[in-house]
Amino acid sequence: MTQHPFRFAALCVMVCIVLVLILYAFADKPNDRKNGFSRKVLPAATLKSSLELKYPAYYIAGHTDEHIYLGNYSASQHLLAADRHLKDTQHLTLKLAPGERYAWKLARIMVDSPVVYMAEGSTPTLYRGRLDDLHMSRFLQQSCFFNMLQNVSATSFISRSIHLDSLGSSRNILTKIKTDSPYVTLGKNIIKKQVDGIFCTDGTLDYDKQTGKLVYVYHYRNEFVALDTNLHTLYTGHTLDTNTMAKIQVARLSTGGSKFSAPPAYVNSLARLADNRIYVLSTLVADNEHWQARHDTEIIDVYSLHDGTYIYTLHIPLQGKERITDFVVKGDQLLALCDHTLNVYTIARQ
Repeated sequence: MTQHPFRFAALCVMVCIVLVLILYAFADKPNDRKNGFSRKVLPAATLKSSLELKYPAYYIAGHTDEHIYLGNYSASQHLLAADRHLKDTQHLTLKLAPGERYAWKLARIMVDSPVVYMAEGSTPTLYRGRLDDLHMSRFLQQSCFFNMLQNVSATSFISRSIHLDSLGSSRNILTKIKTDSPYVTLGKNIIKKQVDGIFCTDGTLDYDKQTGKLVYVYHYRNEFVALDTNLHTLYTGHTLDTNTMAKIQVARLSTGGSKFSAPPAYVNSLARLADNRIYVLSTLVADNEHWQARHDTEIIDVYSLHDGTYIYTLHIPLQGKERITDFVVKGDQLLALCDHTLNVYTIARQ
């Protein structure tokens, strides 16, 4: 009789296991719910070389035909230079002018060879120097506060700033900062508010020197805006997915600020411009892709910079569990930065 309770317990465990397996079999898989679009996928990229990074928090500060430069959010004056094959590396330190001191840590380095910039938007402060000596001096004395900055020439920059309107509402706007008067020009009706004006308009900005065009890609909706360097809108384009509205929930804080009240639904993580094309790192799986694609690869959709039309999609194989945090495209090479590695891939082109 003493064995019956154990048999009953074992039976209960088996029934539970069977029920879990049945529920899993009938549960929605990541791609069971169709996202309403399809992709034209080219052959997967091929890993050519990889560089192990000793520290995390790197970002791509710039690149030339022969080198790529990495800045580090945890060490604002540090610059790592690597050749295009990742065989030769140099650790560089930006040098401030004698007596120059700063209290901020979260600065961003921008390399536009032979010039190098170091910028921080909450002060705001901007330094400029040259790669051949790395001596930095203060530059652009009259500016505005910014949370994103892109240099477009030796004398002008495009920034994303927070603008307070006459009703007391804050929103992201694009501005042009110049070394001569007018020093700051506000871009009107470029970034479109949907929810709160800040989180709902979050996105990524990049500049293509060859064509003189900028593109701002929203994170939470299927939309991007192409601009010239005077902040004139050239066209509004759309990514493949059907998310026309930002799916976010924002809560107001007693301090007057705001925060996400639920995890946001990312659509586009990052965008880079090269060779008259827009490369958008997407978070969504297409109807004609296997749901495992999002787990094993990064998905990059390619659009024409001329008019925003979709061209094709690249699958970038992941190395381990690290996701891509930044990337650049140089011809048939894609250099992808992850938490602890910098990888060079050969990509298909059309």
